[in-house]
Amino acid sequence: MNDPRDDDGRRVMKLDLPENRALAAATLSRFPAATGDVIDFESTPFEDRLWWDDEEHWARMAAELLSSYAQQGQRIAVMWGNYLMPTVTMPVDVAVRHAGDILDAGPHFWIHPLGGPVLIECLMDGQVTVATIPPG
Repeated sequence: MNDPRDDDGRRVMKLDLPENRALAAATLSRFPAATGDVIDFESTPFEDRLWWDDEEHWARMAAELLSSYAQQGQRIAVMWGNYLMPTVTMPVDVAVRHAGDILDAGPHFWIHPLGGPVLIECLMDGQVTVATIPPG
């Protein structure tokens, strides 16, 4: 997905460790944690909960969830539940085209439209939760 020989790949940027920590502090760290690295949505409100059945369904769902941000030309960050995977940012259109690649890289991840108040959590069981990031 971040292949420099590919037009989309050149638009994907890896965050370094300080950038990753700052983004986590502004997003994930503001939510209560359940077991592991899952957000505890039993104790914090969320806007919507959806389920994907397969990769094609996820791709359609991602396109729909990110459509309003694409119109604004925003970038999104993708943070994986596995810290070995670097957090990356990319334009929304790249994320939509590569929704299947994102899912294949790690089916437990979060998407955050940069500059916005939303966090989207995607779990391995197909659960997708959309929530507003609590104020810091």
